[in-house]
Amino acid sequence: MKDRRLHKGLRCVAIALNVKDSKSADPFCLLQGIAATCGVPLGDDGSLMPDSCQEANPVFQPPTKRRKLAKGGENKTLGKPDLPLSKPTKCLQDQSDKGAISSAEWQEGRMLDWMLRPCTTQQFIKQHLDQRPIHVSRQKHQHYFDGLLTKADIQQLLKSQQLQYGTNVDVTSYTNGQRINLNYNGSGNTDQLETADASTVMRRFNKESCSVRVLHPQRWVEPVYKLLSMLEDELRSPVGCNAYLTPSSSQGFAPHWDDIDAFVLQVEGSKRWRLYAPDNNADLLPHDSSRDFQEQELGKLLLDVTLHPGDLLYMPRGCIHQAQALPDAHSLHLTVSANQHCSWTDLFELSLPRALQLAGADCIGLRRSLPFDMSQYMGLIHQEEESAQRNNFTTTAQQMLQQVSKHMPLDTAVDRMSVQFVQQRLPPYGLHRREERPDLEVSESSKITLVRPGIAAMTIEDDSVVLYHCLNNPRILHASRPNDVANNESEDEQTDIAPGRLEFDVDYGEVLERILLAHGSKGVSMGKLQRMLDGTDSTVDLFAFIGDLYSEGLIIVQA
Repeated sequence: MKDRRLHKGLRCVAIALNVKDSKSADPFCLLQGIAATCGVPLGDDGSLMPDSCQEANPVFQPPTKRRKLAKGGENKTLGKPDLPLSKPTKCLQDQSDKGAISSAEWQEGRMLDWMLRPCTTQQFIKQHLDQRPIHVSRQKHQHYFDGLLTKADIQQLLKSQQLQYGTNVDVTSYTNGQRINLNYNGSGNTDQLETADASTVMRRFNKESCSVRVLHPQRWVEPVYKLLSMLEDELRSPVGCNAYLTPSSSQGFAPHWDDIDAFVLQVEGSKRWRLYAPDNNADLLPHDSSRDFQEQELGKLLLDVTLHPGDLLYMPRGCIHQAQALPDAHSLHLTVSANQHCSWTDLFELSLPRALQLAGADCIGLRRSLPFDMSQYMGLIHQEEESAQRNNFTTTAQQMLQQVSKHMPLDTAVDRMSVQFVQQRLPPYGLHRREERPDLEVSESSKITLVRPGIAAMTIEDDSVVLYHCLNNPRILHASRPNDVANNESEDEQTDIAPGRLEFDVDYGEVLERILLAHGSKGVSMGKLQRMLDGTDSTVDLFAFIGDLYSEGLIIVQA
Protein backbone atom coordinates (compact mmCIF):
# COMPACT_ATOMS: atom_id res chain seq x y z
CA MET A 1 0.00 0.00 0.00
CA LYS A 2 2.78 2.44 0.98
CA ASP A 3 4.71 1.65 -2.23
CA ARG A 4 1.63 2.34 -4.35
CA ARG A 5 1.03 5.67 -2.61
CA LEU A 6 4.67 6.62 -3.04
CA HIS A 7 4.60 5.73 -6.75
CA LYS A 8 1.36 7.63 -7.27
CA GLY A 9 2.73 10.65 -5.43
CA LEU A 10 5.93 10.68 -7.50
CA ARG A 11 3.90 10.45 -10.73
CA CYS A 12 1.69 13.40 -9.68
CA VAL A 13 4.74 15.53 -8.88
CA ALA A 14 6.42 14.51 -12.17
CA ILE A 15 3.33 15.45 -14.19
CA ALA A 16 3.06 18.80 -12.38
CA LEU A 17 6.71 19.55 -13.23
CA ASN A 18 6.34 18.40 -16.86
CA VAL A 19 8.97 15.73 -16.32
CA LYS A 20 9.78 13.57 -19.32
CA ASP A 21 8.65 9.94 -18.89
CA SER A 22 6.28 10.99 -16.11
CA LYS A 23 4.27 7.78 -16.69
CA SER A 24 7.21 5.50 -15.94
CA ALA A 25 6.41 2.44 -13.84
CA ASP A 26 9.79 2.69 -12.08
CA PRO A 27 9.58 4.95 -8.99
CA PHE A 28 13.33 5.57 -9.04
CA CYS A 29 13.20 6.73 -12.68
CA LEU A 30 10.49 9.18 -11.67
CA LEU A 31 12.65 10.41 -8.78
CA GLN A 32 15.62 10.89 -11.12
CA GLY A 33 13.47 12.88 -13.54
CA ILE A 34 12.11 15.11 -10.76
CA ALA A 35 15.60 15.68 -9.37
CA ALA A 36 17.00 16.57 -12.80
CA THR A 37 14.16 19.04 -13.38
CA CYS A 38 15.00 20.68 -10.06
CA GLY A 39 18.68 20.96 -11.00
CA VAL A 40 20.06 18.23 -8.71
CA PRO A 41 20.66 15.16 -10.96
CA LEU A 42 20.95 11.80 -9.23
CA GLY A 43 23.25 8.98 -10.28
CA ASP A 44 22.06 5.41 -10.80
CA ASP A 45 23.19 4.58 -7.26
CA GLY A 46 20.94 7.28 -5.80
CA SER A 47 23.76 9.67 -4.91
CA LEU A 48 24.29 13.16 -6.27
CA MET A 49 26.23 13.26 -9.51
CA PRO A 50 29.78 14.69 -9.15
CA ASP A 51 29.07 18.02 -10.83
CA SER A 52 25.76 18.64 -9.10
CA CYS A 53 25.63 21.58 -6.74
CA GLN A 54 24.24 21.67 -3.24
CA GLU A 55 24.28 24.82 -1.14
CA ALA A 56 25.97 24.35 2.20
CA ASN A 57 23.64 24.34 5.20
CA PRO A 58 23.64 27.69 7.03
CA VAL A 59 24.27 27.87 10.76
CA PHE A 60 20.61 28.61 11.43
CA GLN A 61 17.76 27.58 9.17
CA PRO A 62 14.31 28.95 9.90
CA PRO A 63 11.39 26.55 9.45
CA THR A 64 10.71 26.01 5.76
CA LYS A 65 7.15 26.79 4.79
CA ARG A 66 5.72 26.72 1.31
CA ARG A 67 4.63 30.25 0.53
CA LYS A 68 1.46 30.92 -1.43
CA LEU A 69 1.85 32.45 -4.85
CA ALA A 70 0.04 35.62 -5.74
CA LYS A 71 -3.37 35.24 -7.32
CA GLY A 72 -2.84 33.91 -10.80
CA GLY A 73 -0.06 31.54 -9.72
CA GLU A 74 2.89 33.60 -10.86
CA ASN A 75 5.17 36.39 -9.72
CA LYS A 76 3.55 39.53 -11.12
CA THR A 77 6.53 41.80 -10.34
CA LEU A 78 8.82 40.54 -13.12
CA GLY A 79 8.88 41.25 -16.82
CA LYS A 80 6.12 43.83 -17.15
CA PRO A 81 5.22 43.88 -20.86
CA ASP A 82 5.49 47.63 -21.47
CA LEU A 83 8.64 49.70 -21.26
CA PRO A 84 8.68 52.39 -18.55
CA LEU A 85 7.35 55.76 -19.76
CA SER A 86 5.77 54.14 -22.83
CA LYS A 87 2.20 54.64 -21.59
CA PRO A 88 0.46 58.04 -21.56
CA THR A 89 0.47 59.94 -18.28
CA LYS A 90 -2.69 59.49 -16.22
CA CYS A 91 -4.39 62.63 -14.91
CA LEU A 92 -6.94 62.22 -12.11
CA GLN A 93 -9.37 64.61 -10.46
CA ASP A 94 -9.88 64.17 -6.73
CA GLN A 95 -13.60 64.81 -6.43
CA SER A 96 -13.98 63.18 -3.02
CA ASP A 97 -15.30 65.02 0.00
CA LYS A 98 -12.26 64.02 2.00
CA GLY A 99 -9.75 66.78 2.59
CA ALA A 100 -6.76 66.79 4.90
CA ILE A 101 -5.68 63.50 6.36
CA SER A 102 -7.94 62.11 9.06
CA SER A 103 -6.83 60.89 12.47
CA ALA A 104 -7.88 57.37 11.46
CA GLU A 105 -5.59 57.47 8.41
CA TRP A 106 -2.73 58.69 10.59
CA GLN A 107 -3.41 55.93 13.08
CA GLU A 108 -3.66 53.20 10.44
CA GLY A 109 -0.57 54.47 8.60
CA ARG A 110 -2.20 54.68 5.16
CA MET A 111 -0.04 57.57 4.00
CA LEU A 112 0.35 56.45 0.39
CA ASP A 113 -3.41 56.06 -0.03
CA TRP A 114 -3.86 59.59 1.31
CA MET A 115 -1.18 61.12 -0.93
CA LEU A 116 -2.45 59.40 -4.09
CA ARG A 117 -6.22 59.66 -3.54
CA PRO A 118 -8.34 58.87 -5.59
CA CYS A 119 -5.77 56.34 -6.89
CA THR A 120 -5.37 53.51 -4.39
CA THR A 121 -2.01 52.05 -3.42
CA GLN A 122 -2.88 48.78 -5.17
CA GLN A 123 -3.81 50.62 -8.39
CA PHE A 124 -0.62 52.67 -8.19
CA ILE A 125 1.62 49.60 -7.83
CA LYS A 126 -0.11 47.79 -10.67
CA GLN A 127 -0.54 50.65 -13.16
CA HIS A 128 2.05 53.33 -12.39
CA LEU A 129 5.03 52.21 -10.31
CA ASP A 130 8.10 52.04 -12.60
CA GLN A 131 5.79 52.66 -15.57
CA ARG A 132 4.36 56.16 -16.04
CA PRO A 133 3.74 59.47 -14.28
CA ILE A 134 0.48 60.26 -12.55
CA HIS A 135 -1.00 63.71 -11.89
CA VAL A 136 -3.68 64.20 -9.23
CA SER A 137 -5.52 67.53 -9.37
CA ARG A 138 -7.32 68.75 -6.24
CA GLN A 139 -9.18 71.93 -7.13
CA LYS A 140 -11.64 71.15 -4.32
CA HIS A 141 -8.88 70.56 -1.79
CA GLN A 142 -6.22 73.24 -2.19
CA HIS A 143 -5.43 72.97 1.53
CA TYR A 144 -4.74 69.23 1.23
CA PHE A 145 -1.06 69.51 2.22
CA ASP A 146 -1.47 72.38 4.68
CA GLY A 147 0.47 71.90 7.89
CA LEU A 148 3.42 70.04 6.36
CA LEU A 149 5.71 73.01 5.68
CA THR A 150 5.45 76.73 4.89
CA LYS A 151 7.71 79.48 3.58
CA ALA A 152 7.72 80.89 7.11
CA ASP A 153 8.92 77.53 8.45
CA ILE A 154 11.88 77.61 6.06
CA GLN A 155 12.79 81.16 7.12
CA GLN A 156 12.64 80.08 10.76
CA LEU A 157 14.83 77.03 10.04
CA LEU A 158 17.46 79.24 8.45
CA LYS A 159 17.47 81.46 11.55
CA SER A 160 17.31 78.80 14.26
CA GLN A 161 19.38 75.93 12.85
CA GLN A 162 23.00 75.87 11.78
CA LEU A 163 22.18 74.81 8.21
CA GLN A 164 25.28 74.25 6.11
CA TYR A 165 25.51 75.02 2.42
CA GLY A 166 25.62 71.90 0.28
CA THR A 167 24.65 69.60 3.15
CA ASN A 168 21.43 71.12 4.49
CA VAL A 169 20.57 73.89 2.04
CA ASP A 170 21.29 74.88 -1.57
CA VAL A 171 20.80 78.27 -3.19
CA THR A 172 20.58 78.02 -6.99
CA SER A 173 19.40 79.75 -10.13
CA TYR A 174 18.86 78.57 -13.70
CA THR A 175 18.82 81.14 -16.46
CA ASN A 176 19.70 81.00 -20.15
CA GLY A 177 20.41 77.29 -19.99
CA GLN A 178 22.92 77.57 -17.14
CA ARG A 179 22.56 76.54 -13.52
CA ILE A 180 24.51 78.53 -10.92
CA ASN A 181 25.07 77.53 -7.29
CA LEU A 182 25.39 80.33 -4.73
CA ASN A 183 26.27 78.26 -1.68
CA TYR A 184 28.22 80.96 0.12
CA ASN A 185 27.56 84.10 2.15
CA GLY A 186 30.30 86.37 0.82
CA SER A 187 31.25 87.48 -2.65
CA GLY A 188 32.77 84.22 -3.84
CA ASN A 189 32.57 80.46 -3.43
CA THR A 190 34.96 78.72 -1.04
CA ASP A 191 36.02 75.13 -0.50
CA GLN A 192 35.09 75.32 3.18
CA LEU A 193 31.75 74.21 4.56
CA GLU A 194 29.87 77.33 5.52
CA THR A 195 26.81 77.91 7.64
CA ALA A 196 24.05 79.58 5.65
CA ASP A 197 23.21 83.12 6.76
CA ALA A 198 19.42 83.49 6.82
CA SER A 199 19.38 87.10 5.66
CA THR A 200 21.75 86.34 2.75
CA VAL A 201 19.70 83.35 1.62
CA MET A 202 16.42 85.27 1.71
CA ARG A 203 17.96 88.32 0.02
CA ARG A 204 19.02 86.10 -2.87
CA PHE A 205 15.54 84.58 -2.94
CA ASN A 206 13.76 87.95 -2.94
CA LYS A 207 16.16 90.11 -4.95
CA GLU A 208 18.10 87.72 -7.19
CA SER A 209 15.33 85.19 -8.01
CA CYS A 210 17.30 82.29 -6.51
CA SER A 211 15.62 79.04 -5.46
CA VAL A 212 16.19 77.61 -2.00
CA ARG A 213 16.36 73.87 -1.55
CA VAL A 214 16.23 72.53 2.01
CA LEU A 215 17.60 69.00 2.15
CA HIS A 216 16.01 66.50 4.55
CA PRO A 217 13.54 68.85 6.34
CA GLN A 218 12.27 65.80 8.26
CA ARG A 219 15.26 66.24 10.54
CA TRP A 220 13.75 69.41 12.04
CA VAL A 221 10.11 69.71 10.90
CA GLU A 222 7.75 67.52 12.92
CA PRO A 223 4.90 67.05 10.38
CA VAL A 224 7.37 66.06 7.63
CA TYR A 225 9.09 63.65 10.02
CA LYS A 226 5.73 62.11 10.90
CA LEU A 227 4.77 61.67 7.24
CA LEU A 228 8.08 60.11 6.20
CA SER A 229 8.37 57.86 9.21
CA MET A 230 4.92 56.42 8.57
CA LEU A 231 5.68 56.02 4.85
CA GLU A 232 8.77 54.03 5.81
CA ASP A 233 6.59 51.89 8.08
CA GLU A 234 4.27 51.30 5.12
CA LEU A 235 6.80 50.78 2.29
CA ARG A 236 9.52 49.00 4.33
CA SER A 237 12.18 50.92 2.40
CA PRO A 238 13.96 54.26 2.83
CA VAL A 239 11.96 57.40 2.10
CA GLY A 240 13.54 60.84 1.73
CA CYS A 241 12.44 64.42 1.22
CA ASN A 242 13.64 67.82 -0.04
CA ALA A 243 11.76 71.12 0.05
CA TYR A 244 11.93 73.58 -2.86
CA LEU A 245 11.11 77.27 -2.39
CA THR A 246 11.12 79.08 -5.75
CA PRO A 247 10.49 82.79 -6.48
CA SER A 248 7.80 83.74 -8.98
CA SER A 249 8.70 83.30 -12.67
CA SER A 250 11.87 81.44 -11.68
CA GLN A 251 13.49 78.04 -12.19
CA GLY A 252 16.20 76.70 -9.93
CA PHE A 253 17.43 73.57 -11.69
CA ALA A 254 18.29 72.42 -15.20
CA PRO A 255 16.42 69.56 -16.87
CA HIS A 256 17.64 66.25 -15.39
CA TRP A 257 16.51 62.88 -14.16
CA ASP A 258 16.83 61.49 -10.63
CA ASP A 259 17.70 58.07 -9.25
CA ILE A 260 14.56 58.06 -7.09
CA ASP A 261 10.83 57.76 -7.60
CA ALA A 262 9.51 61.25 -6.89
CA PHE A 263 6.19 62.25 -5.33
CA VAL A 264 5.79 66.02 -5.72
CA LEU A 265 3.45 67.59 -3.15
CA GLN A 266 2.52 71.16 -4.11
CA VAL A 267 2.09 73.14 -0.88
CA GLU A 268 2.10 76.85 -1.80
CA GLY A 269 1.79 78.70 -5.10
CA SER A 270 1.84 77.07 -8.52
CA LYS A 271 4.52 75.53 -10.69
CA ARG A 272 4.67 74.39 -14.31
CA TRP A 273 6.22 70.96 -14.81
CA ARG A 274 7.46 69.52 -18.10
CA LEU A 275 8.35 65.83 -18.24
CA TYR A 276 10.32 64.04 -20.97
CA ALA A 277 11.28 60.48 -21.80
CA PRO A 278 14.99 59.66 -22.18
CA ASP A 279 16.11 58.95 -25.76
CA ASN A 280 17.88 55.70 -24.84
CA ASN A 281 16.10 52.72 -23.30
CA ALA A 282 19.30 52.06 -21.35
CA ASP A 283 18.47 55.20 -19.33
CA LEU A 284 15.06 53.93 -18.18
CA LEU A 285 14.88 53.31 -14.42
CA PRO A 286 18.53 54.39 -13.96
CA HIS A 287 20.68 53.53 -10.97
CA ASP A 288 22.22 57.03 -10.80
CA SER A 289 21.06 60.61 -11.34
CA SER A 290 21.87 62.33 -14.63
CA ARG A 291 23.93 65.36 -15.53
CA ASP A 292 22.15 68.58 -16.41
CA PHE A 293 20.68 68.60 -19.94
CA GLN A 294 20.43 71.40 -22.46
CA GLU A 295 17.02 72.16 -23.97
CA GLN A 296 18.04 70.83 -27.39
CA GLU A 297 18.89 67.45 -25.85
CA LEU A 298 15.41 66.83 -24.49
CA GLY A 299 13.38 64.03 -26.03
CA LYS A 300 9.69 63.28 -26.25
CA LEU A 301 7.46 65.50 -24.12
CA LEU A 302 5.38 63.29 -21.82
CA LEU A 303 3.51 65.90 -19.81
CA ASP A 304 3.15 69.68 -19.54
CA VAL A 305 1.11 70.48 -16.45
CA THR A 306 0.78 73.17 -13.79
CA LEU A 307 0.56 72.02 -10.18
CA HIS A 308 -1.58 74.07 -7.80
CA PRO A 309 -1.78 73.74 -4.00
CA GLY A 310 -2.96 70.27 -3.02
CA ASP A 311 -1.91 68.65 -6.32
CA LEU A 312 0.40 65.66 -6.58
CA LEU A 313 2.73 64.48 -9.33
CA TYR A 314 4.47 61.09 -9.40
CA MET A 315 7.51 60.53 -11.63
CA PRO A 316 9.37 57.22 -12.01
CA ARG A 317 13.14 57.48 -11.70
CA GLY A 318 14.69 58.30 -15.03
CA CYS A 319 11.89 60.69 -16.05
CA ILE A 320 13.56 63.91 -17.23
CA HIS A 321 11.89 66.97 -15.75
CA GLN A 322 12.11 70.72 -15.26
CA ALA A 323 9.84 73.07 -13.32
CA GLN A 324 9.19 76.83 -13.20
CA ALA A 325 7.13 78.89 -10.76
CA LEU A 326 4.28 80.94 -12.25
CA PRO A 327 4.48 84.76 -12.36
CA ASP A 328 1.81 85.44 -9.75
CA ALA A 329 3.54 84.09 -6.59
CA HIS A 330 6.34 81.99 -5.14
CA SER A 331 6.08 78.20 -5.18
CA LEU A 332 6.78 75.71 -2.39
CA HIS A 333 6.69 71.98 -2.91
CA LEU A 334 8.00 68.87 -1.20
CA THR A 335 9.58 66.07 -3.19
CA VAL A 336 9.13 62.81 -1.30
CA SER A 337 11.56 60.21 -2.65
CA ALA A 338 11.46 56.42 -2.63
CA ASN A 339 13.08 53.38 -4.26
CA GLN A 340 16.61 54.71 -4.34
CA HIS A 341 18.89 51.73 -4.97
CA CYS A 342 16.10 49.24 -4.23
CA SER A 343 16.13 47.34 -7.54
CA TRP A 344 16.87 43.76 -8.53
CA THR A 345 20.33 44.96 -9.54
CA ASP A 346 21.02 46.03 -5.96
CA LEU A 347 19.79 42.70 -4.62
CA PHE A 348 22.05 40.78 -6.99
CA GLU A 349 25.03 42.97 -6.13
CA LEU A 350 24.67 41.70 -2.58
CA SER A 351 24.00 38.06 -3.43
CA LEU A 352 26.31 37.32 -6.39
CA PRO A 353 29.66 37.40 -4.53
CA ARG A 354 28.43 34.79 -2.04
CA ALA A 355 26.78 32.79 -4.84
CA LEU A 356 30.18 32.56 -6.57
CA GLN A 357 31.77 31.34 -3.35
CA LEU A 358 29.12 28.67 -2.79
CA ALA A 359 29.07 27.53 -6.40
CA GLY A 360 32.85 27.46 -6.57
CA ALA A 361 32.97 25.25 -3.49
CA ASP A 362 30.29 22.83 -4.68
CA CYS A 363 30.71 22.66 -8.46
CA ILE A 364 33.76 20.94 -9.89
CA GLY A 365 33.17 22.49 -13.30
CA LEU A 366 33.67 26.00 -11.95
CA ARG A 367 37.05 25.01 -10.54
CA ARG A 368 38.37 23.57 -13.78
CA SER A 369 41.19 25.43 -15.54
CA LEU A 370 40.41 27.95 -18.25
CA PRO A 371 41.58 27.06 -21.78
CA PHE A 372 45.24 27.97 -22.34
CA ASP A 373 44.47 29.35 -25.79
CA MET A 374 41.44 31.48 -24.88
CA SER A 375 43.27 34.74 -25.65
CA GLN A 376 43.52 33.59 -29.28
CA TYR A 377 39.75 33.81 -29.80
CA MET A 378 38.43 35.83 -26.84
CA GLY A 379 39.04 39.47 -25.88
CA LEU A 380 38.30 42.83 -27.47
CA ILE A 381 40.37 42.18 -30.57
CA HIS A 382 38.28 39.08 -31.31
CA GLN A 383 34.81 40.37 -30.36
CA GLU A 384 33.67 40.80 -33.98
CA GLU A 385 34.81 37.31 -34.98
CA GLU A 386 32.68 34.19 -35.19
CA SER A 387 34.21 30.81 -34.53
CA ALA A 388 33.35 27.46 -32.99
CA GLN A 389 35.85 28.15 -30.22
CA ARG A 390 34.16 31.44 -29.26
CA ASN A 391 30.74 29.83 -29.35
CA ASN A 392 31.88 26.94 -27.17
CA PHE A 393 33.55 29.31 -24.70
CA THR A 394 30.49 31.59 -24.31
CA THR A 395 28.13 28.61 -24.10
CA THR A 396 30.25 27.07 -21.35
CA ALA A 397 30.36 30.39 -19.48
CA GLN A 398 26.58 30.70 -19.66
CA GLN A 399 26.18 27.18 -18.30
CA MET A 400 28.55 28.03 -15.46
CA LEU A 401 26.50 31.12 -14.64
CA GLN A 402 23.38 28.98 -14.46
CA GLN A 403 25.11 26.92 -11.79
CA VAL A 404 26.04 30.12 -9.94
CA SER A 405 22.42 31.34 -10.10
CA LYS A 406 21.25 28.17 -8.32
CA HIS A 407 23.40 29.18 -5.34
CA MET A 408 22.06 32.72 -4.98
CA PRO A 409 21.56 33.32 -1.22
CA LEU A 410 18.53 35.52 -1.85
CA ASP A 411 17.18 35.26 1.69
CA THR A 412 20.53 36.37 3.09
CA ALA A 413 20.74 39.27 0.62
CA VAL A 414 17.20 40.41 1.47
CA ASP A 415 18.12 40.21 5.17
CA ARG A 416 21.11 42.46 4.49
CA MET A 417 18.93 44.98 2.68
CA SER A 418 16.44 44.85 5.56
CA VAL A 419 19.23 45.50 8.06
CA GLN A 420 20.49 48.43 5.99
CA PHE A 421 16.99 49.88 5.92
CA VAL A 422 16.52 49.48 9.68
CA GLN A 423 19.85 51.20 10.31
CA GLN A 424 19.11 54.10 7.94
CA ARG A 425 15.42 54.77 8.50
CA LEU A 426 13.80 57.37 10.73
CA PRO A 427 12.90 56.37 14.28
CA PRO A 428 9.25 55.28 14.19
CA TYR A 429 6.89 58.12 14.97
CA GLY A 430 5.39 57.80 18.45
CA LEU A 431 7.88 55.20 19.71
CA HIS A 432 10.63 56.33 22.07
CA ARG A 433 13.42 53.99 23.05
CA ARG A 434 14.20 55.60 26.39
CA GLU A 435 10.73 56.10 27.76
CA GLU A 436 10.17 54.61 31.19
CA ARG A 437 8.37 51.29 31.15
CA PRO A 438 6.76 49.42 34.05
CA ASP A 439 8.59 46.46 35.55
CA LEU A 440 8.24 43.33 33.48
CA GLU A 441 5.80 40.74 34.73
CA VAL A 442 5.66 37.61 32.63
CA SER A 443 4.09 34.18 32.97
CA GLU A 444 3.48 31.19 30.73
CA SER A 445 0.19 32.71 29.51
CA SER A 446 1.71 36.13 28.74
CA LYS A 447 1.30 37.25 25.14
CA ILE A 448 4.34 38.71 23.33
CA THR A 449 3.87 41.15 20.45
CA LEU A 450 6.26 43.37 18.51
CA VAL A 451 5.53 47.04 19.22
CA ARG A 452 5.30 47.79 15.48
CA PRO A 453 5.97 45.80 12.30
CA GLY A 454 9.20 46.53 10.44
CA ILE A 455 11.16 48.11 13.30
CA ALA A 456 13.73 45.29 13.50
CA ALA A 457 15.59 42.87 11.26
CA MET A 458 17.38 39.66 12.14
CA THR A 459 20.48 38.23 10.52
CA ILE A 460 23.18 35.64 11.17
CA GLU A 461 26.72 36.88 11.80
CA ASP A 462 29.35 34.20 12.41
CA ASP A 463 27.77 31.92 15.04
CA SER A 464 25.39 34.51 16.47
CA VAL A 465 21.90 35.78 15.82
CA VAL A 466 22.00 39.57 15.57
CA LEU A 467 18.92 41.77 15.88
CA TYR A 468 19.05 45.32 14.53
CA HIS A 469 16.36 47.86 15.34
CA CYS A 470 15.62 51.52 14.60
CA LEU A 471 14.40 52.81 17.95
CA ASN A 472 17.77 54.47 18.66
CA ASN A 473 18.09 56.06 15.23
CA PRO A 474 18.53 59.86 15.53
CA ARG A 475 16.37 62.02 13.28
CA ILE A 476 19.19 64.47 12.75
CA LEU A 477 21.21 61.88 10.81
CA HIS A 478 18.43 60.57 8.59
CA ALA A 479 19.44 60.22 4.92
CA SER A 480 23.10 60.82 5.81
CA ARG A 481 25.79 59.18 3.76
CA PRO A 482 28.49 57.39 5.80
CA ASN A 483 30.94 60.31 5.56
CA ASP A 484 28.31 62.96 6.29
CA VAL A 485 28.14 62.07 9.96
CA ALA A 486 31.86 62.57 10.49
CA ASN A 487 32.52 65.43 8.07
CA ASN A 488 29.40 67.48 7.50
CA GLU A 489 27.35 67.57 10.68
CA SER A 490 27.88 70.35 13.19
CA GLU A 491 29.08 69.56 16.70
CA ASP A 492 25.59 70.23 18.06
CA GLU A 493 24.22 67.51 15.79
CA GLN A 494 26.69 64.82 16.80
CA THR A 495 25.18 62.01 18.83
CA ASP A 496 26.53 59.31 21.07
CA ILE A 497 23.37 57.21 20.93
CA ALA A 498 24.33 53.55 20.56
CA PRO A 499 23.01 51.82 17.46
CA GLY A 500 20.13 49.42 17.94
CA ARG A 501 21.95 46.06 17.95
CA LEU A 502 21.42 42.99 20.13
CA GLU A 503 23.48 39.82 19.78
CA PHE A 504 22.34 36.39 20.94
CA ASP A 505 23.46 32.79 20.72
CA VAL A 506 22.27 31.02 17.58
CA ASP A 507 19.94 28.88 19.72
CA TYR A 508 17.68 31.92 20.04
CA GLY A 509 17.12 32.06 16.27
CA GLU A 510 13.76 30.32 15.88
CA VAL A 511 12.29 31.97 18.97
CA LEU A 512 13.36 35.41 17.78
CA GLU A 513 11.97 34.71 14.32
CA ARG A 514 8.61 33.83 15.82
CA ILE A 515 8.53 37.03 17.89
CA LEU A 516 9.38 39.20 14.87
CA LEU A 517 6.32 37.77 13.14
CA ALA A 518 4.16 38.50 16.18
CA HIS A 519 2.44 41.88 15.96
CA GLY A 520 -1.11 43.08 16.41
CA SER A 521 -3.41 40.10 16.82
CA LYS A 522 -0.58 37.70 15.92
CA GLY A 523 0.99 37.74 19.36
CA VAL A 524 2.64 34.56 20.62
CA SER A 525 2.37 33.19 24.15
CA MET A 526 5.33 32.46 26.42
CA GLY A 527 4.04 28.91 26.70
CA LYS A 528 4.23 28.42 22.93
CA LEU A 529 7.75 29.83 22.82
CA GLN A 530 8.79 27.49 25.61
CA ARG A 531 7.29 24.50 23.80
CA MET A 532 9.40 25.38 20.74
CA LEU A 533 12.46 24.78 22.94
CA ASP A 534 11.25 21.67 24.74
CA GLY A 535 12.95 18.49 23.67
CA THR A 536 15.97 20.34 22.27
CA ASP A 537 19.48 20.73 23.59
CA SER A 538 18.98 24.50 23.71
CA THR A 539 20.31 26.44 26.68
CA VAL A 540 18.03 29.39 25.99
CA ASP A 541 16.99 31.35 29.08
CA LEU A 542 13.65 32.42 27.67
CA PHE A 543 12.67 34.77 30.50
CA ALA A 544 16.01 36.62 30.39
CA PHE A 545 15.74 36.82 26.59
CA ILE A 546 12.24 38.33 26.76
CA GLY A 547 13.53 40.74 29.40
CA ASP A 548 16.26 41.98 27.05
CA LEU A 549 13.76 42.63 24.25
CA TYR A 550 11.39 44.37 26.65
CA SER A 551 14.12 46.59 28.10
CA GLU A 552 15.08 47.62 24.56
CA GLY A 553 11.48 48.72 23.94
CA LEU A 554 10.88 46.21 21.12
CA ILE A 555 7.99 44.16 22.51
CA ILE A 556 4.76 44.49 24.41
CA VAL A 557 4.03 41.88 27.08
CA GLN A 558 0.37 41.37 27.92
CA ALA A 559 -0.64 39.31 30.95
